[in-house]
Amino acid sequence: MLPFYVKMILVKSMKQNEFELEEKYKLFRSVKELLHPTISKRNISNYKIIVDENILLLRVFYPKKVSNIKKVIINIPGEGEITDCEGMYSNISATISKEVDQMLISIDYEKQPNDFPSLFDRIYETIDFIYQGLRKENIAVEDISLMGDSTGANILLNIVERMQKNNLEVGRMILFYPVLSGEYQGETKYPSIKENTSVNYNLIEKLKNYYKKAPKEIFPLNLEEEKTYSPTLLLSGNVDPLVDEAKAFKEKNNNIELKIIDFAYHGFLNTKDKEMIKEYLKIVKSFMNPENND
Repeated sequence: MLPFYVKMILVKSMKQNEFELEEKYKLFRSVKELLHPTISKRNISNYKIIVDENILLLRVFYPKKVSNIKKVIINIPGEGEITDCEGMYSNISATISKEVDQMLISIDYEKQPNDFPSLFDRIYETIDFIYQGLRKENIAVEDISLMGDSTGANILLNIVERMQKNNLEVGRMILFYPVLSGEYQGETKYPSIKENTSVNYNLIEKLKNYYKKAPKEIFPLNLEEEKTYSPTLLLSGNVDPLVDEAKAFKEKNNNIELKIIDFAYHGFLNTKDKEMIKEYLKIVKSFMNPENND
């Protein structure tokens, strides 16, 4: 018999979310079933996946060849109102999964309260559940990667140290325009926050409101100690108000490769510009599959 929580969430009608207009749900029993589902892999991407009532909902996207999945990305999407990616994360996730040729599992946390300590706990528990399930299916540690954009990348950086302490080592990290300093209330040491306003003209105000109750220690640039991460790719745009944060973060920490994309803004994953899409996908593919590089 299905738990009451699952019954309710399967039938409940809900408003628009970060991924698409219509919300549909599917119950799976384990991570193993995600790797070897009994229904069409193409159709699975249309559903929010329930694998356990104690963890967050998942969205799953598959590469072009799905017969023998050996590499998986766990993704924490950003807040759509900040990235202007509302309703677009399905297409974004599907594109990255196919181009990088890896299964991509996104964590759907949009219905969670904006209480950062408890939110971080819930997402950590969800990543731990996925990770343990993948390891049971003999997915190698170096083949489990983490990804996040904007506020999602901030969440990822907040929980990665806890993951390392609990032996949840990851192969690689990809950070798209992460939120790093918290200096959105007035004075700032990062010139781009004040100067790059032509595209993301209201980004700083939105970040100010989003993080108004956040403790300053959740912003990685406020931490004094230098961190050692697994190999990390950081992508930012040269007209992103947060680009100077990205540069400072790269200089402060080890194992970070920074790529700055011309004419790109905060939230550029939502772009329709084919050249920009081609550029960032080329960078990501090169980083995620170095064995294929010339």
